[in-house]
Amino acid sequence: MEQFKHLDAKTIELAGIAASIAGGCRPCLDYHFKEAIEIGCSLEQAKEAIELGKMIKQRPIKDIYEQAEKLIKQLDK
Repeated sequence: MEQFKHLDAKTIELAGIAASIAGGCRPCLDYHFKEAIEIGCSLEQAKEAIELGKMIKQRPIKDIYEQAEKLIKQLDK
């Protein structure tokens, strides 16, 4: 990962885990999880990256649910 000068390999793989979950890419998650563990990330770090990915994925879902409710309320007056 020579293109990254300020991020170490562990940070990149943990970000990869979070991005894989947020993007819904199962093969990507499998790859980045395996890589993260192999380069020395702890299971606790991987779990936190997974939680971060879940949070990122949920944000647009929450927004769309709120918008749907708003649209219903506008017509339900």
